[in-house]
Amino acid sequence: MSIMLLMCAGLLGAGCSENSGNEPEPGPDGPVAEILDLGDGSKENFEIAADMTLKYPNTYNLKGFVYVPSGVTLTIEPGVIVKGEKSTQGTLIVERGGKIMAKGTKERPIVFTSAAAPGSRKPGDWGGLILLGRAPNNMGEQTIEGGVRSKHGGTDANDNSGALSYVRVEFAGIEYSTDNEINGITFGSVGAGTQLDHLQVSHSGDDSFEWFGGTVNAKYLIAYRGWDDDFDTDNGFSGKIQYALGLRDPKTGDKSASNGFESDNNANGSATEPYTGVVFANLSLFGPVTDPGAYTNEAGVNGSTVDARFQAALHLRRNTQLSLFNSVIAAFPLGIIIENDKGSTTQQWAADGKLTVANCYLAGMIKNFQNAQYWSGGSVFNPDDNGEFIDTWFNRDGGGNRISTIAGLGFSGNPLSLASPGALLASGSPLASGADWSHAAVASGFDRVSYIGAFGPTETATDNWTSGWCNFDPQNTAY
Repeated sequence: MSIMLLMCAGLLGAGCSENSGNEPEPGPDGPVAEILDLGDGSKENFEIAADMTLKYPNTYNLKGFVYVPSGVTLTIEPGVIVKGEKSTQGTLIVERGGKIMAKGTKERPIVFTSAAAPGSRKPGDWGGLILLGRAPNNMGEQTIEGGVRSKHGGTDANDNSGALSYVRVEFAGIEYSTDNEINGITFGSVGAGTQLDHLQVSHSGDDSFEWFGGTVNAKYLIAYRGWDDDFDTDNGFSGKIQYALGLRDPKTGDKSASNGFESDNNANGSATEPYTGVVFANLSLFGPVTDPGAYTNEAGVNGSTVDARFQAALHLRRNTQLSLFNSVIAAFPLGIIIENDKGSTTQQWAADGKLTVANCYLAGMIKNFQNAQYWSGGSVFNPDDNGEFIDTWFNRDGGGNRISTIAGLGFSGNPLSLASPGALLASGSPLASGADWSHAAVASGFDRVSYIGAFGPTETATDNWTSGWCNFDPQNTAY
């Protein structure tokens, strides 16, 4: 039975939830699952006007733009499935002062996914999740991208937008207009009081994760087969992120340059505080180049070629002061771009130690370094740009950075496998030890593990942090 939330829209202000008068009758094994609609398909003002709980084992159809406004908490029970409607670009927006409490479990993750049938799902089948807060950014109060009504920004660094834990987001991410997109998960000025952990974004039609300002921290993130950037940081985002995995599909690049990281201080590159000073540690980032020797720079894939729209593992520009520690980045056409575009002095920040990549491995790139983005005639990189500054900076004394082959890193399996990423470490891997936590940027807020990358040397199928709740084949999963 399908029960439309719109039927009780007039009662929402009086505390009506999706189960008002419609509790499933208990069966012999517990409640009977129902299919319920969340939203009315509009993009205007459908608000959840009172605290609401989405209950397991129900499935919910997300229709149009659904807002969780200030003062309202949306709770989602472990195991709930939410399917985004394509025709209305279903999107869930948690506004400033609103909260989402989506705390799944390893055994029963919460899943936001496409409403399309298995085998026919595509990136951009629905909008995505948007969380907005009152934490600082460097552009002041602003309207979030994606065509929604909502603003973000403020002065409360510890603002609390709720919790996302053991949550998967699949086939989301749409372009509302040029340079105005909804990502898999978008964070606008989200504060450090918010809990973010164990999040997997798969097959996003834009960035997997994007932060516009804010101070929120996160652990255990997976960006899987997205179109644009895996991790995009802007507008003074200054959180701390530990344990993250990125994995790219060679066939799927965005119409703009697809990167592992894209990081700006802001769109115009101004030297405005707070700077984008996010700190990442224990990242394992794997690009689309499965065979560097056979790489050809052509659009489309026929076994040995990679979509020409892929660019760099790290594209750092426009006065960002991002930091990356104890990580491994591999298999992109380009390793690192540090660009002085928009009149910025990004390379000077690197020389001054304000932009930092330290104690990291670079492996399996076609070209390791380039000073600026090059985008003309379908070319991913400019062979005449030797990246001399970045080469010297990356290999500086005391930086602890190393260049390797992927085979030389000692993974237990194939880390580039889309079906079963083998990113755990085999016995004797050089990544198994040698993490350095002496830098001031990682003096607090991080687990001081001994290994480099997202996984340690003793991980197994039973204690690997991706096991149990992740899905590396959402295209064929029957929800």
